[in-house]
This record gives sequence, C-alpha cells and structure tokens, in this order.
Amino acid sequence: MKKTLFLLGGEGDIGSVIAQKFSGQDWHVVAPPKSELNLEDRAAIESYFSERTFDVDAIIQSAGINDPKPFAQVTYEDIEKTMAVNTVGFHRVLQYLVPVLKEKKEGSIVALSSIYGFLAREGRLPYVMSKHALNGLVKTLAIELGPWNIKVNSLSPGFVDTAMTRKNNSPDTIKDFEGRTALGRLASPQDIANVAYFLCSPENQYLTGQDIVVDGGYSIGSFQRSYSG
Repeated sequence: MKKTLFLLGGEGDIGSVIAQKFSGQDWHVVAPPKSELNLEDRAAIESYFSERTFDVDAIIQSAGINDPKPFAQVTYEDIEKTMAVNTVGFHRVLQYLVPVLKEKKEGSIVALSSIYGFLAREGRLPYVMSKHALNGLVKTLAIELGPWNIKVNSLSPGFVDTAMTRKNNSPDTIKDFEGRTALGRLASPQDIANVAYFLCSPENQYLTGQDIVVDGGYSIGSFQRSYSG
C-alpha cells in the first residue's frame, strides 16, 4: 500500500522537486496549490479540511516567503504575513493532520527552515523571526509527539539555487555565497529533497527534534574565509 505525503509549498522550486522525489519512490503526494489552501487565511484552512479527509504518513512544510527590507520599513502586516505562511499556517494544518498520525502511532513531520532559523541577517527581520519560531515549533512537537512514534525534524538549507534566492540577492552576492561554502556551490533543490525524503523514510527510525543543516558547510565557519572570486 502506498504511503501518503501531505506537502505544503509543492508549487515552489524546492517543493516541486520534493514531490517528484517522493512520487519516484512510489508515494502518493497530496500538494494543494495556494488557490486551494492559502496559509495566510485561517478560514480558508478550516474550509479546506472541513471538506476533506486524509490518510497521511508524512507532512512536509515547504511553503515560505521572504520579502527583504530594512527594519525601519518593516510593518506589522509584513511580519503577520510572513509568520502566517512560514510558521502559523503550518501549525493550523498540523492541528488537522496530526490526529491521523497519532491514530497510526507513527509518522514523520518535516519543516523546511533555514540557516536563518539559528543565524540572523540584516534586512530579513520577518523571515528570521518566522524561521526561529518554526524551529521552536519543531522541537516542542518532537517532545509532545514522541510517545506516538511521530518523528519531527526541521531541515535548514543555506543558499539554494531557486528563483527566490536569485530574486532576493544580486549575482555578486550569490557568487560570494558560493565561494564561502566549503563545497563551493549553492545547493540544488534535489539536495534538499534527498534529505527530506530520508527524514520521512523507513531508514529514519530514531532521529527526531533535530535541525538538519544542509548548507554545504557555510555555517560551520567556512563563511569566515576570505574570498576573492
């Protein structure tokens, strides 16, 4: 019998590759588009789940937004929107789906966080806030859901070759990022999908409450080395 993945953010560069990875491993993937499940809209989330039932084995949060601007220009609405998509909406979705995993007494939950869930970056206040909060959600859920053999982890990419990365960073900045990773390149969406799949696969029997950093060695200190291009 096929296992089922419920995937948020399946339309994105990383999310679409995650969907392909799981489908290729004979999983059934449910990835509602934003038009069906808008994480910014509490009523829309309630409506979506009131009309459907799911038999899920794993849940992945790959939805995310990042609108860089300096602190003086950040509004409450900016923070509210970013928190809704990156963290709070995910919590609301889990309220509907976690009972299914509890009934099965097993399952996996993976949240795509960021190295900015434990670091910080100028001009990224709402995004950094949301990812720190997301990591706190993951660790707390790992403790609470452990008795049902539900494993909860976050996956924190560094710089991934996506449209969002290229939209929010200049070519020179991206080149600098590449040079400051230990491996000398950006991550590909496939790099992230491979780790996400492992965390939900039968190979993972004991890893929970952890933040798996997939940044090519950037955050361990290679970012400190001089880089001349």
